[in-house]
Formats: sequence, C-alpha cells, structure tokens
Amino acid sequence: MGPTVTLTMQDQETCQVMAALDGKRCSVQQAARLLELSIRQTRRKLRVYREAGVAGIPHGNRGRRPANALGTALRKTVEDLARDTYPGYNNHHLRDTLEDDHGVSLSVSSVRRIRLGAKLSSPRKRRPAKGHCLRERMAQPGMMLQLDGSPYAWLGPEHPAFTVLAAIDDATGEAFALFRQEEDTVGYMLLLRDIIRQRGLPQSLYTDRHTIFRAPSKDTLSIDDQLAGKRPESQFDRAARQLGVRIITAHSPQAKGRVERLHNTFQDRLANELKTAQITTLDDANAFLKGFLPRYNRRFAKPPADPTSAYRPAPSKGELDHALALHFTRTAGKDNAVNFGGRRLLVTKSRAESYAKKRITVRVALDGKLSFWYRDQLLGKGPTAVGELRADPGRLADLLPQPDKPEKPAPLKKPRATAKPKAADPPQSGVTPKPDHPWRKFHFGKADRQLLQSARRPGG
Repeated sequence: MGPTVTLTMQDQETCQVMAALDGKRCSVQQAARLLELSIRQTRRKLRVYREAGVAGIPHGNRGRRPANALGTALRKTVEDLARDTYPGYNNHHLRDTLEDDHGVSLSVSSVRRIRLGAKLSSPRKRRPAKGHCLRERMAQPGMMLQLDGSPYAWLGPEHPAFTVLAAIDDATGEAFALFRQEEDTVGYMLLLRDIIRQRGLPQSLYTDRHTIFRAPSKDTLSIDDQLAGKRPESQFDRAARQLGVRIITAHSPQAKGRVERLHNTFQDRLANELKTAQITTLDDANAFLKGFLPRYNRRFAKPPADPTSAYRPAPSKGELDHALALHFTRTAGKDNAVNFGGRRLLVTKSRAESYAKKRITVRVALDGKLSFWYRDQLLGKGPTAVGELRADPGRLADLLPQPDKPEKPAPLKKPRATAKPKAADPPQSGVTPKPDHPWRKFHFGKADRQLLQSARRPGG
C-alpha cells in the first residue's frame, strides 16, 4: 500500500482538470485557463500527473521545513532583545538596531512575525488607518441603486426582529423598502419588481457579496460546465441578467455607505413612527411603508446633476414575471414527472410526447404558482405554494398542497363466530381399588425380578 496523499480543494480541482486533459476531454489551452497557469506549466503538470498519478499533484516541498527558515536560537535572541532591551522600538527601528548593533540582518516582516509569535505588538503602527473618500453621486437617476438588508427589532424589544430590504437611488437618494422575515432572494425580487413598476429598469445594482447576489464560487460548477464556458449564478443574479441589469458587488460596507446610512435613519425615524402607530405585525408594517416612504423621499431626496432619467422602460408583464421567478432545472423521468424538494410532480398528463431524460425548468412565480418549461415552451402548470416563499426547494415543497389520497373503503365486518361448547370428558371406565385391595399390599423384591420383566404384573 502506497503512502497517503492529502489533497487540498485546489489540488482536487487540479486533479480533475488533469484527468480531463489526460482523457482528451479538453485542450491544453482550456486546462491552462481553468488552472490560471501558463501552457508550459500546464504541460509540466500533465507530465508529472502521468508519471506519478495523484501523488504528483501536491507541491514537492509541502511539509518540509523551508531552507531559509530562522533558527530557534536566533528567534529566541530577537524575542529577548525586543522584550527586555528595546521594548519601545517599532518594527522598522528594531530591524535597523539589530543590524547595526548586533549584526543580525532580518527583514521587517520577519521581525514583525517574531514579535507577534511572542505576543509583543509594535508600540506604534507604521501605517495610519485608511480613510474612505466620498464618491461622487451618479449623474442621472436610475444609473445605480444600492441594495442591502438590515435586521432589527423594528416593532420594539417585546416583538421578534425582522429585516427591512432597502434600496436607494445613488443619484437622488430616493428610497425603496420592504419588510421580510429574513434577508432572502424572494424579498429582493419583490423589491426589484416594485421599483421596476414605479420607475423602470435601473442600469445597475450595487450590493454586498452575499450569496443572494453572487454564487459562492466556481466550485459550484463541474469541470465539464466550466469547460463549456458557464459561470455560476444565483437566482437573483440570473434574474438580473435576463432583465439586463448589471450587479456590482462591494468589498466593504463603506463602499455602499448611502444605503448603510439609510438603515441608521430608518432605525431612528421609522422604528419610532411604527411604535407611535402601534404597528404589531409585519403585514401592517409593510402597509405603513406605503405612506412613510413618500414623506421620507420628499424630505431627504436630492435633485440629480442631470434630471434626465436613466431608467429604461419596464418589460411586459409576462417577461417580468418570467425573469423575477425562481427557476430550478430538473431531469424528467419516464413518467413525465420530476423530483422537487422530495415531492414527485407531474409535468404533463399528455402521453403524446415523452420528456424522459430531458432537462425541465420548474418555475415558481412570486405569487407561488408553479409551471413547467422546456426550451422556453410552457408544458403545463403545477400546484400553487401557499405562504412566504423561499429559494430552497425543500421549503418550497412544504408549501405545496398535499395530494389527495383516495379513501380506502372500510372492510366489511364478519359476524363473530360463536364458540362451540367444549365436549365433556368421557367417564373413566376403570374402578378405583379399595384401600384394602391386595394390589395395594403387594411389594416387589429381588425375587420378583423375573416378574417385573414379564408382560403381566400383579394388579395389571
């Protein structure tokens, strides 16, 4: 048995690409693009993979001590000097002093690592804190909207917390909002639908890096899908692409500071007005927003630099409902049915055409109606989900009505058979001998051994 080889996630992906390249399922150029390597390095990895197999995927120096690693004695000397002799020196000053006075030549990063390993932080940080410059607003309304969610006890500490999904126009500061139980895909789709109906299609959306807006990573795709040029998409990302809306993801909360400040204002003004209006349910809070947002926008919205609207005309109702819906791809069985969240759903009742082994799209509209599509062709309609929708198929399946089971007819009860009376035991024919009968007085001895072995015995 050979040695055990430990592979990281990156090594496993490299192994899959090498297997595809060795099996001639992709070209060297495609493999180099997937591994983000040059063609020369890709060919070198393929040669090592063919010679050593999976064991040739990890780097040869893995697990070895680096040749330029600092010795234990040198590290201990620097730690003692930093702690006892030069406690107030920063990393750069300590590096220079070690080289000038002690002949120890180290880099600043090495000195920093030694001090951190000994839990000796630098007394003064070399780099000051970064400042965030204000970005100029977009020139036209509709060029960019900032989106974000904020969980908060909006109805007071005695009520459960829920989330407000908010959007703000970067050019004007016009706010849009919606209350949901949690920050979810369906909630953002409902918010975007309201914005499109009121103003039109925005050009771009500025969001955080939540998985609602972007797929976690390319690891969600197989190697074959990556070779085909596909990219991972979330439900909201796919809907935005179909509508022609660009999604820009921020790398820090400060980058989308306008929507962050909007949350602070909402938690001050909106929470107090909800308390004053004695709102106690989420549905009532959403109804209250219809009167609150116009008042808020009249007070805080700013005139844009260019009053020309950049919102595009809204698509037709059918196109909007098709894009802003949950799409799930399933493979149909021989019975024209698909598995959906543990439920078996019939695509079509018609037996004229079979969709076995074909990829069917299960579309769940925002009103909960299910429909089945094949290559942009409507095949049939399914049941309607009742309740607050979620993007998880298992939770969606729980909202579907249960199929009616045919009631089994009650079994006919047979009349209980009457137990027959037990027959009386027949009377014994024998007669009990009397106490003074000779049979009771007979005693067997050694002389009667022959009599005991005979067929007939006294009293028999």
